[in-house]
Amino acid sequence: MMRDGVISFAVLWLCACSTEPAGTSKVQQAEMTIQGTQLQGVQLQGTLAQGMTLVGFQYAGATQGGAALASVRVTGGELVADLGGTTLHGAGLAGAHVVAQAHDPAHPASTALVEYRITAVEAEAASYDPTGTGGTYLYTLEQNVDGTDTWQAACQADADGKHVAIPLTATWDDQGNRVASSALFTFGCTTGAIAKCYRWGYRPWVTGYGDLVTAHWACTRVARADYCGNGTSHTRDGTMINVWDDLPTPGPIAPHGTTPLGMLFEAGWDTTGAVCFSHARWLLDGPVILLGCPGRLIAPGLGILNPTVCDTVAQVLGQAGDAVMFDESNLNLNLDLL
Repeated sequence: MMRDGVISFAVLWLCACSTEPAGTSKVQQAEMTIQGTQLQGVQLQGTLAQGMTLVGFQYAGATQGGAALASVRVTGGELVADLGGTTLHGAGLAGAHVVAQAHDPAHPASTALVEYRITAVEAEAASYDPTGTGGTYLYTLEQNVDGTDTWQAACQADADGKHVAIPLTATWDDQGNRVASSALFTFGCTTGAIAKCYRWGYRPWVTGYGDLVTAHWACTRVARADYCGNGTSHTRDGTMINVWDDLPTPGPIAPHGTTPLGMLFEAGWDTTGAVCFSHARWLLDGPVILLGCPGRLIAPGLGILNPTVCDTVAQVLGQAGDAVMFDESNLNLNLDLL
């Protein structure tokens, strides 16, 4: 394994795939990574390579045309940098090279650097902007495969056929925790949960809807069915879920709407994962849930104190006042938490 060198591997960030248009809360679960397939391929972000996971992209070390970029930052959903007294943003950063850090979970001190280049930049479509706040961009990224001059797409194709990612401040660790950082940021492929939740409207930088940093983080747990809050996705391909929030006016961003046929209330969520499950979910999958989340979720039963059971939003908030996301799902499929 190389240390402090440039290696390559396919990378992914959280992937929540859906054929539903933006603005609707009904979505289809698919096996999901945190940053999207291929861009974490080094797996909360995607695929594994040499046992390493992608940590995040550096603000330092970015270049364009061989010249160092200064004051690299993420403003809203846009990467911005300075070059020779000129501020570059949008398509002005096409051709820029950025460096990502990766580490081996078994050897945290071992760090490798991975080189990427931005080949194109385009404005995000208005259809993925339910809050109408605009100003975000999609970046086509390629990864240096062999440390010389062989490149491959960093993101898999999304539902629109685009291999693109969006930039966000902070990073996500292997347990799905959001980590604030002044040195690293995230490029989330639009096939991943980080970008999916942004496209559902949970833009962490937007104000006026309450705490969207927390809502976005909680959404990434819902999108990946990370029940136990440990970074493990329990999504099942083809399972439909109905997701909504209770953000303050002018929210909610994703309203509840009418319960779809065949769905029942499943869970309430905060940044730590599911905070409680419905009686229906416990009845169908109680033993599996208990084995997957020992000591965290408590099944209902005779003589059981403080079970984590909720069949309504009010019951969720009675147990966890900071819960912000809720979902209904088809409950005819068994969970696979182990």
